[in-house]
Amino acid sequence: MSKIAVRLKTDNKLCFVEMHNHQLNAGEEVLVESKGGAEVGCVLPCKPNSGEAVVDREPSDGEQNTQEEYQFVRKLNEKDQEHLQKLKEESKKYLEECRKKIEKYKLPMQLLDADLSFDEKKIAFYFTAPSRVDFRILVSDLAHTFKKVIRLQQVGARDEARYLGGVGRCGQHLCCKRFLKGNLESVTLDMAVDQNLAQMGSNRVTGACGKLMCCLKFELETYQEAKKKLPEIGSEVKTKEGKGKVIGHNALKNSYNVRLFESGNIVEVF
Repeated sequence: MSKIAVRLKTDNKLCFVEMHNHQLNAGEEVLVESKGGAEVGCVLPCKPNSGEAVVDREPSDGEQNTQEEYQFVRKLNEKDQEHLQKLKEESKKYLEECRKKIEKYKLPMQLLDADLSFDEKKIAFYFTAPSRVDFRILVSDLAHTFKKVIRLQQVGARDEARYLGGVGRCGQHLCCKRFLKGNLESVTLDMAVDQNLAQMGSNRVTGACGKLMCCLKFELETYQEAKKKLPEIGSEVKTKEGKGKVIGHNALKNSYNVRLFESGNIVEVF
Protein backbone atom coordinates (compact mmCIF):
# COMPACT_ATOMS: atom_id res chain seq x y z
CA MET A 1 0.00 0.00 0.00
CA SER A 2 1.34 3.46 -0.93
CA LYS A 3 2.46 5.88 1.74
CA ILE A 4 2.77 9.66 1.84
CA ALA A 5 5.39 11.77 3.59
CA VAL A 6 4.19 14.10 6.33
CA ARG A 7 6.34 16.64 8.18
CA LEU A 8 5.33 16.79 11.84
CA LYS A 9 4.70 20.24 13.21
CA THR A 10 6.20 19.88 16.68
CA ASP A 11 9.58 18.38 15.77
CA ASN A 12 9.90 18.93 12.00
CA LYS A 13 10.62 15.22 11.41
CA LEU A 14 9.25 13.12 8.58
CA CYS A 15 6.79 10.33 9.11
CA PHE A 16 5.21 8.07 6.50
CA VAL A 17 1.54 7.14 6.70
CA GLU A 18 -0.57 4.80 4.59
CA MET A 19 -2.97 6.58 2.26
CA HIS A 20 -5.68 3.87 2.28
CA ASN A 21 -8.46 5.34 0.10
CA HIS A 22 -7.88 8.96 1.08
CA GLN A 23 -7.13 11.58 -1.57
CA LEU A 24 -4.48 13.93 -0.18
CA ASN A 25 -2.74 16.88 -1.82
CA ALA A 26 0.59 18.51 -1.05
CA GLY A 27 0.32 21.28 1.52
CA GLU A 28 -2.76 19.89 3.26
CA GLU A 29 -2.66 19.67 7.04
CA VAL A 30 -3.52 16.28 8.48
CA LEU A 31 -3.88 14.68 11.89
CA VAL A 32 -1.70 11.61 12.50
CA GLU A 33 -1.38 9.42 15.57
CA SER A 34 1.28 7.20 17.15
CA LYS A 35 1.75 5.56 20.52
CA GLY A 36 3.10 8.91 21.71
CA GLY A 37 -0.14 10.72 20.86
CA ALA A 38 -1.81 12.78 18.12
CA GLU A 39 0.06 15.41 16.12
CA VAL A 40 -0.56 17.72 13.20
CA GLY A 41 1.59 17.46 10.08
CA CYS A 42 1.83 18.85 6.57
CA VAL A 43 1.70 16.63 3.47
CA LEU A 44 4.90 17.12 1.46
CA PRO A 45 5.06 17.51 -2.34
CA CYS A 46 6.93 14.97 -4.44
CA LYS A 47 8.93 17.84 -5.97
CA PRO A 48 9.13 21.62 -5.28
CA ASN A 49 6.63 22.89 -7.88
CA SER A 50 4.25 19.94 -7.76
CA GLY A 51 0.87 19.78 -6.08
CA GLU A 52 0.98 16.00 -5.89
CA ALA A 53 1.46 14.26 -2.56
CA VAL A 54 4.62 12.29 -1.98
CA VAL A 55 4.27 8.56 -2.56
CA ASP A 56 6.88 6.16 -1.16
CA ARG A 57 9.37 9.01 -0.78
CA GLU A 58 12.73 8.52 0.92
CA PRO A 59 14.18 11.20 3.25
CA SER A 60 16.52 13.62 1.46
CA ASP A 61 19.95 14.66 2.74
CA GLY A 62 19.63 16.54 6.02
CA GLU A 63 16.12 15.30 6.71
CA GLN A 64 15.46 13.14 9.74
CA ASN A 65 12.94 10.35 9.61
CA THR A 66 11.13 9.45 12.83
CA GLN A 67 11.19 5.77 13.77
CA GLU A 68 7.71 5.88 15.28
CA GLU A 69 4.82 4.41 13.32
CA TYR A 70 2.07 6.90 12.57
CA GLN A 71 -1.49 6.28 11.42
CA PHE A 72 -3.53 8.71 9.36
CA VAL A 73 -6.54 9.99 11.32
CA ARG A 74 -8.12 12.66 9.12
CA LYS A 75 -7.65 15.90 7.24
CA LEU A 76 -7.96 18.88 9.55
CA ASN A 77 -11.54 20.13 9.69
CA GLU A 78 -12.93 23.46 10.86
CA LYS A 79 -13.17 22.30 14.47
CA ASP A 80 -9.54 21.12 14.35
CA GLN A 81 -8.44 24.50 13.01
CA GLU A 82 -10.23 26.24 15.89
CA HIS A 83 -8.44 23.93 18.32
CA LEU A 84 -5.08 24.77 16.69
CA GLN A 85 -5.80 28.48 17.09
CA LYS A 86 -6.53 27.88 20.76
CA LEU A 87 -3.24 25.98 21.15
CA LYS A 88 -1.40 28.84 19.46
CA GLU A 89 -2.74 31.27 22.03
CA GLU A 90 -1.89 28.91 24.91
CA SER A 91 1.65 28.49 23.55
CA LYS A 92 2.30 32.19 24.19
CA LYS A 93 1.84 31.63 27.94
CA TYR A 94 4.31 28.72 27.89
CA LEU A 95 6.73 30.84 25.86
CA GLU A 96 6.72 33.65 28.41
CA GLU A 97 7.22 31.25 31.32
CA CYS A 98 10.10 29.55 29.49
CA ARG A 99 11.79 32.94 28.90
CA LYS A 100 11.66 33.65 32.64
CA LYS A 101 13.32 30.32 33.41
CA ILE A 102 16.04 30.95 30.80
CA GLU A 103 16.83 34.23 32.54
CA LYS A 104 16.72 32.46 35.90
CA TYR A 105 19.40 29.98 34.83
CA LYS A 106 21.31 32.60 32.81
CA LEU A 107 21.40 30.43 29.71
CA PRO A 108 22.88 32.00 26.51
CA MET A 109 19.89 31.28 24.27
CA GLN A 110 17.22 33.31 22.46
CA LEU A 111 13.74 31.77 22.53
CA LEU A 112 11.84 32.09 19.25
CA ASP A 113 8.63 30.09 19.38
CA ALA A 114 6.72 27.25 21.03
CA ASP A 115 4.42 24.53 19.66
CA LEU A 116 1.87 22.52 21.60
CA SER A 117 1.04 19.11 20.17
CA PHE A 118 -2.55 18.54 19.11
CA ASP A 119 -3.28 16.37 22.16
CA GLU A 120 -1.48 18.88 24.43
CA LYS A 121 0.83 16.18 25.82
CA LYS A 122 4.03 17.62 24.33
CA ILE A 123 5.44 21.08 23.85
CA ALA A 124 8.42 22.06 21.70
CA PHE A 125 10.48 25.22 22.24
CA TYR A 126 12.69 26.60 19.45
CA PHE A 127 15.73 28.76 20.17
CA THR A 128 18.96 30.12 18.72
CA ALA A 129 22.32 30.23 20.47
CA PRO A 130 25.93 31.04 19.47
CA SER A 131 27.02 27.53 20.49
CA ARG A 132 25.70 24.35 22.06
CA VAL A 133 23.80 24.89 25.31
CA ASP A 134 23.51 22.52 28.29
CA PHE A 135 19.82 22.97 29.02
CA ARG A 136 19.18 19.82 31.05
CA ILE A 137 18.26 21.77 34.18
CA LEU A 138 15.87 23.90 32.12
CA VAL A 139 14.14 20.85 30.62
CA SER A 140 13.72 19.31 34.06
CA ASP A 141 12.21 22.51 35.45
CA LEU A 142 9.85 22.92 32.47
CA ALA A 143 8.67 19.31 32.69
CA HIS A 144 7.98 19.69 36.41
CA THR A 145 6.14 22.97 35.89
CA PHE A 146 4.06 22.13 32.82
CA LYS A 147 3.59 18.37 33.39
CA LYS A 148 4.25 17.72 29.70
CA VAL A 149 6.89 16.12 27.52
CA ILE A 150 9.39 18.92 26.79
CA ARG A 151 11.47 19.29 23.66
CA LEU A 152 14.05 22.04 23.14
CA GLN A 153 15.39 22.46 19.61
CA GLN A 154 18.24 24.72 18.59
CA VAL A 155 17.66 26.12 15.09
CA GLY A 156 19.85 27.88 12.54
CA ALA A 157 19.67 31.19 10.71
CA ARG A 158 17.08 30.02 8.17
CA ASP A 159 14.71 28.81 10.85
CA GLU A 160 15.22 31.98 12.87
CA ALA A 161 14.07 34.05 9.89
CA ARG A 162 11.11 31.69 9.41
CA TYR A 163 9.97 32.13 13.01
CA LEU A 164 10.54 35.89 13.22
CA GLY A 165 9.40 36.81 9.69
CA GLY A 166 10.40 39.88 7.70
CA VAL A 167 10.51 41.33 4.19
CA GLY A 168 12.76 40.06 1.40
CA ARG A 169 14.60 42.12 -1.24
CA CYS A 170 11.62 41.53 -3.56
CA GLY A 171 9.39 43.54 -1.21
CA GLN A 172 7.28 40.51 -0.27
CA HIS A 173 6.99 38.85 3.14
CA LEU A 174 9.57 36.07 3.51
CA CYS A 175 8.56 32.93 1.62
CA CYS A 176 9.83 30.72 4.45
CA LYS A 177 7.36 32.42 6.79
CA ARG A 178 4.41 32.54 4.38
CA PHE A 179 4.32 29.12 2.77
CA LEU A 180 7.61 27.20 2.47
CA LYS A 181 7.67 26.19 6.17
CA GLY A 182 11.19 24.88 5.92
CA ASN A 183 10.32 22.19 3.40
CA LEU A 184 13.20 22.94 1.01
CA GLU A 185 16.37 20.92 0.73
CA SER A 186 19.78 22.63 0.90
CA VAL A 187 20.38 25.68 -1.32
CA THR A 188 23.68 25.84 -3.23
CA LEU A 189 25.54 28.44 -5.30
CA ASP A 190 25.21 26.16 -8.33
CA MET A 191 21.51 27.00 -8.31
CA ALA A 192 22.36 30.70 -8.68
CA VAL A 193 24.65 29.80 -11.59
CA ASP A 194 21.83 27.88 -13.30
CA GLN A 195 19.64 30.98 -13.02
CA ASN A 196 22.38 33.37 -14.25
CA LEU A 197 22.47 35.17 -10.90
CA ALA A 198 25.91 34.20 -9.58
CA GLN A 199 27.68 36.94 -11.53
CA MET A 200 25.67 39.59 -9.64
CA GLY A 201 27.63 38.94 -6.44
CA SER A 202 26.81 37.18 -3.20
CA ASN A 203 24.85 40.14 -1.79
CA ARG A 204 22.25 39.81 -4.56
CA VAL A 205 21.54 36.15 -3.82
CA THR A 206 21.64 36.36 -0.01
CA GLY A 207 18.39 36.42 1.94
CA ALA A 208 17.39 38.16 5.18
CA CYS A 209 18.83 35.24 7.15
CA GLY A 210 22.31 35.77 5.69
CA LYS A 211 22.10 32.50 3.74
CA LEU A 212 21.42 31.88 0.04
CA MET A 213 17.83 32.78 -0.78
CA CYS A 214 15.27 29.97 -0.60
CA CYS A 215 13.78 31.03 -3.94
CA LEU A 216 16.99 29.83 -5.67
CA LYS A 217 15.86 26.29 -4.83
CA PHE A 218 12.12 26.84 -5.09
CA GLU A 219 12.35 28.33 -8.62
CA LEU A 220 15.20 26.12 -9.89
CA GLU A 221 13.03 23.57 -11.70
CA THR A 222 11.14 26.34 -13.53
CA TYR A 223 14.43 27.78 -14.86
CA GLN A 224 15.77 24.36 -15.79
CA GLU A 225 12.63 23.44 -17.74
CA ALA A 226 12.62 26.81 -19.55
CA LYS A 227 16.32 26.54 -20.51
CA LYS A 228 15.74 23.13 -22.10
CA LYS A 229 13.81 24.93 -24.86
CA LEU A 230 16.68 27.36 -25.56
CA PRO A 231 19.87 26.75 -27.57
CA GLU A 232 23.01 26.07 -25.51
CA ILE A 233 25.30 28.96 -24.66
CA GLY A 234 28.22 28.93 -27.11
CA SER A 235 26.24 27.31 -29.90
CA GLU A 236 25.95 28.95 -33.33
CA VAL A 237 22.48 30.01 -34.49
CA LYS A 238 20.90 31.87 -37.38
CA THR A 239 18.79 34.96 -36.67
CA LYS A 240 16.94 37.50 -38.86
CA GLU A 241 19.99 39.80 -38.51
CA GLY A 242 22.47 37.06 -39.46
CA LYS A 243 24.47 34.25 -37.89
CA GLY A 244 25.96 34.51 -34.42
CA LYS A 245 26.84 32.79 -31.17
CA VAL A 246 24.52 32.38 -28.17
CA ILE A 247 26.02 34.25 -25.21
CA GLY A 248 23.20 34.26 -22.65
CA HIS A 249 19.69 33.16 -21.68
CA ASN A 250 16.66 34.90 -20.21
CA ALA A 251 14.62 31.90 -19.10
CA LEU A 252 11.68 33.93 -17.75
CA LYS A 253 11.27 35.77 -21.07
CA ASN A 254 11.95 32.56 -23.01
CA SER A 255 14.63 34.39 -25.00
CA TYR A 256 18.39 34.25 -25.60
CA ASN A 257 21.10 36.76 -26.55
CA VAL A 258 23.19 36.31 -29.68
CA ARG A 259 26.40 38.12 -30.65
CA LEU A 260 26.39 38.52 -34.44
CA PHE A 261 29.54 37.41 -36.25
CA GLU A 262 29.49 40.14 -38.89
CA SER A 263 28.67 43.28 -36.90
CA GLY A 264 29.48 42.23 -33.33
CA ASN A 265 26.08 43.53 -32.22
CA ILE A 266 24.07 41.69 -29.58
CA VAL A 267 20.46 40.85 -30.40
CA GLU A 268 17.74 39.25 -28.30
CA VAL A 269 15.91 36.36 -29.93
CA PHE A 270 12.50 35.14 -28.78
